[in-house]
Amino acid sequence: MGFFKLMQAMMGGESSSVDKRGKKIAVVYAVGPIMSGKSDSGFMGSETVGSTTIIEALRKANEDKQVVAIVLRVDSPGGSALASDLIWHETQVLKKPFVASMGDVAASGGYYISMGAKKIFAAPSTITGSIGVVGGKLAVKGLLDKVGITTETIERGKNSGIFSSSGKFTDSQREVVTNMMQDMYGQFTTKAAKGRNMPVEKLRKLAGGRVYSGRQAKENGLIDELGTLHDAINEAKKLAGLDSSTTVRIEVLPEPTNFFEALLGDLEAEKEVSVASGLEKLAPELVRIGQKAARLRAIFDRPVAFVMPFDLDIR
Repeated sequence: MGFFKLMQAMMGGESSSVDKRGKKIAVVYAVGPIMSGKSDSGFMGSETVGSTTIIEALRKANEDKQVVAIVLRVDSPGGSALASDLIWHETQVLKKPFVASMGDVAASGGYYISMGAKKIFAAPSTITGSIGVVGGKLAVKGLLDKVGITTETIERGKNSGIFSSSGKFTDSQREVVTNMMQDMYGQFTTKAAKGRNMPVEKLRKLAGGRVYSGRQAKENGLIDELGTLHDAINEAKKLAGLDSSTTVRIEVLPEPTNFFEALLGDLEAEKEVSVASGLEKLAPELVRIGQKAARLRAIFDRPVAFVMPFDLDIR
């Protein structure tokens, strides 16, 4: 048992010698495409941000009496519009100082879940903004026909098949989706303008899917400061009434998997990671294409999403 405790401590688990008293800053990590439900290791090992998981983490931090402030660390190109809005709503009911810290990418849905923070920090090279809405679905009937798979759908009502992947949008369905996109875009820009304390008209000039570096975002008022996660934590201390030199404990949420949970965890997820690792050595391009296709399929489970409509590869 002593050996097990030592191994668990080495792998980041709890230790009985850790002082559990004193004030804490909760750092909630949102890394990956944003989806509804629980966070998960998706197809070929790709990580997703589950709205349920992040909301539970925010509530845990908000209810913990030792936590004096919350930092949301975002590294996400966005994803589900519904999931992004659920996370944003939870940030608005927090009773403690809330600061957002952006990583490499915090765009579209990634910006959406950050924009309600008291202060937003980003690196000069962070890719952010992309205040806009993407709509559509994956219509795969042509692909199925090519491989000899026949599908039949039974519909009642002119818009009943709007989510079906067996065909393109009809004119009526396209109108419904367009109206939905316009409504979601209006919500996005209105909430962003309120969060940044700027007129909606000015915010809309910066929106429309435009992407900015962290430095450009600061110049345009979309973020507050250029800085690291450490800077965001220091700002959270100040907002909580603490001196920046005050020592606090960092509570990482959602709780990371320790060594034994990983060892005895989800075998199916482990198989996916193992397969992805093997394929990446043989055909890395194939793995990346597979991951992107899986993300798109999950994101467009509903026809409207807050996600960057392109990929950036910065070298």
